[in-house]
Amino acid sequence: MNFYQNQIWKIISKDIFKKDIFEYTLFWEKYWWIKKTHKTFWLKINWFQILGITIPDWTSEKQINYEINALKSKYKKFNNIFFQLWFINQIQEPYFENRQILNNEMKKKYKLQTSIKENMPLATVIVDLTKSEENIYNDFSKSAKRHIKKAIKSEIYFKIADQNEINDFYTLWSNTAKLKWFHIYPKNEYLKLIDFLKNTNSGNLYIVKKDNQIISWSIEINDKDNSYYLYWATNRDYIKLWGHYFLKLEMFKYLKNRWIKKVDLLWVSPTWYENHHLWWVSQFKHSLWWEHIEYFWNYDIVLNKLAYNLLKLKSH
Repeated sequence: MNFYQNQIWKIISKDIFKKDIFEYTLFWEKYWWIKKTHKTFWLKINWFQILGITIPDWTSEKQINYEINALKSKYKKFNNIFFQLWFINQIQEPYFENRQILNNEMKKKYKLQTSIKENMPLATVIVDLTKSEENIYNDFSKSAKRHIKKAIKSEIYFKIADQNEINDFYTLWSNTAKLKWFHIYPKNEYLKLIDFLKNTNSGNLYIVKKDNQIISWSIEINDKDNSYYLYWATNRDYIKLWGHYFLKLEMFKYLKNRWIKKVDLLWVSPTWYENHHLWWVSQFKHSLWWEHIEYFWNYDIVLNKLAYNLLKLKSH
């Protein structure tokens, strides 16, 4: 499952979010990538991302260095700061120890820096929907099942958002973003996204309501057999109703009936990183039962060392 290289996300990135999209062949595979530009005083600085790269098992150290150096040579200009690569090869257990070894090898062998920011996840969780609805529910943790039972008793209900609810949700999401200081899409992009998902039958805004009030929500995207759990939140005024556990169960059942086989919950904390900023999110996602996957992660090819180090200082 490679959400960040699939055609649906490419169309959304290019046509809705208006990102600069290009293509590049790396390790014998064609990938699309993004150019990001930031204006500081009189200068425009650029950095680049290729997301969801797989290094084939048979690739030699020499070939990896060749590919990295070719990228570096092509894009090394004064105002190009770095090129970020997100590798989705999987780390095997023991995760923590193997990650430390990998990071040292990437730096020593290939002159790659672990990324300044966690722009892509170190780990994810996959939910199997090929099982029966009963088994999907039974595989939830004890606490998750307890929360679902409480949610059902509170007489909340699950549905796909209609047009009025799509607008109501954005107001709620926007207020939450202002309160917690996080970024969300401008409303016009958000409306275009939901409209695109509905028109192409490739996703939806799912909600749980009580007394006509939205209490939990998720934006989901699907592509053929796979579904991707993109954004979610709960109205904190109703946090004790545990609506999101109920929403996930109902959403899984709905997607299963549409022949979706797997759901990638995206973005969880890596194993044994208790201070990771996604630790609390991971506790919720792991309670839904899971196949936990650890990725190689994001590494930067430094194109302008001085500017890169300044960015690094600014981010800490």
